[in-house]
Amino acid sequence: MKTLNPSVLLFASKSATVVPQIGEALEETGISFECTYNVQKACDYLQSERPCLLVIDTEADDARAVELCRKVKKIKEELLVETFFLIDDNKNFELQWNWFKYGVDEFGTRDTNVNLIICRIQCILKRCRMGTKVIPKQGFLIDRERYMVFVNGQEIALPRKEFELLMLLSSRPEKVFTRDEIFRQVWGNRLIVGDRTIDVHIRKIREKIGEDYIITVKGVGYKFQDR
Repeated sequence: MKTLNPSVLLFASKSATVVPQIGEALEETGISFECTYNVQKACDYLQSERPCLLVIDTEADDARAVELCRKVKKIKEELLVETFFLIDDNKNFELQWNWFKYGVDEFGTRDTNVNLIICRIQCILKRCRMGTKVIPKQGFLIDRERYMVFVNGQEIALPRKEFELLMLLSSRPEKVFTRDEIFRQVWGNRLIVGDRTIDVHIRKIREKIGEDYIITVKGVGYKFQDR
């Protein structure tokens, strides 16, 4: 897993209406960004600069945007860049569903006040900065920057979803996370995963880090505790 930087890639066609304003705002705040409408240049920037956010401001049927999203989707296991797509409205659910399949994470509408869109971008960047912290526990350490887990000094390899689930639980020790909270924050939508998904992931995590860190609260969910 590559380290992400709190920077932005702006992918915009000549007809873009919002990205130019976003670029001006980012420039004023000193945030690193790149703006392009070339798919190869966009991919090169993703690999070299590792931005944590990709903002797309094109027509909804733009073939270049589709191509880029598909390429990004293929590398998301390696580079967890978020994709924010600007659309004309949020009423065409079938169109949005197709873009979700292409790998888009969330949508914004162009008629939204640009300051609100910029605030949303800044929140994502802030989360990216916070994600670089190392979280130590007793005999246990999560390195969010490198997506690594250590137990008693030994490195433990976890797939993406197992890591994100462990990171969620350990972010607030002793808090009981309900199943619905876990589905929403790790998977985003309960409807697309089975009821046993959490249980299977918890079992696999326990097999790797030990049985004592994650506690089952029957009928409610799970919590993380320091040994």
